[in-house]
Amino acid sequence: MSLSFSILLILISCNYFSNDEWDKLPNIISQIVPPSFPEKDFLITSYGAVGDGLTNCTEAFTKAIDKCNNSGGGRVVVSKGVYVSGAIHLKSNVNLYIDKNATILFSNNPDDFLPIVKTRFEGVECMNYSPFIYAYNCQNIAITGSGTLDGQAGNENWWSWKGRNEYGWESGEPNGLDDTETLYRMGEENTPLEERIFGKEHELRTNFIQPYKCTNILIDSITIKRSPMWVIHPVLCENITISNVTVDSHGPNNDGCNPESSKNVLIKNCFFDTGDDCIAIKSGRNAEGRRINIPS
Repeated sequence: MSLSFSILLILISCNYFSNDEWDKLPNIISQIVPPSFPEKDFLITSYGAVGDGLTNCTEAFTKAIDKCNNSGGGRVVVSKGVYVSGAIHLKSNVNLYIDKNATILFSNNPDDFLPIVKTRFEGVECMNYSPFIYAYNCQNIAITGSGTLDGQAGNENWWSWKGRNEYGWESGEPNGLDDTETLYRMGEENTPLEERIFGKEHELRTNFIQPYKCTNILIDSITIKRSPMWVIHPVLCENITISNVTVDSHGPNNDGCNPESSKNVLIKNCFFDTGDDCIAIKSGRNAEGRRINIPS
């Protein structure tokens, strides 16, 4: 499915519907202010990263982000090259800036996205593989620049977990269908989060970008390719701007942008060419959504 989204999408509480809903638009937009950052740069190459497309740079990303955060914020700069990485965890006041000639090539080994983190899988809370780029309870975060995020997901990894032949799965191989049913049941039965453990030895795919319980978020001008499943998935977030983003990802459940239980979301001037929905607004699944009770 392909969609060029050149106007905008705004999310506010569903309680506000009225005949003059669109009259509120200027006031809503005025509340959505992109974060700003100190003019300080932290080059990942200064922390051991090598852009040769081979060296695992996860530790370098972690060091650069920690230093940026501890120094009051700024840009973590990914310069020209191809940088292999596992999970990248953003922290408050960090702008991950990807140069137009730079690519972050995410590992195709699921173990590189451990330890497990608190996340949502299709609207149900669980402990699962870390999203490729993850932030938890952060303020003022961004992913910008004109570079590329390549998840390397395909029929040889991640997508086959869907359990469908067209995505590389063959009869007798493990897949995530049983795990999905188990998690859905846990959501219906209100099983405690600490018992909803997945990750290693399970086949629940992770998301590409997931800020969780974050405020003041900007995702701008990047290109995203080959995601395991949902591509941009803010959860329980507020004040989000997603602009000028290109998503080119054709795997199963490769939704372009799914704001979930989030408020004040602006999506503009984006291009989505995906294997599923371009944009889908979420608020949790069934009993789980009613229990958490935070609509988008």
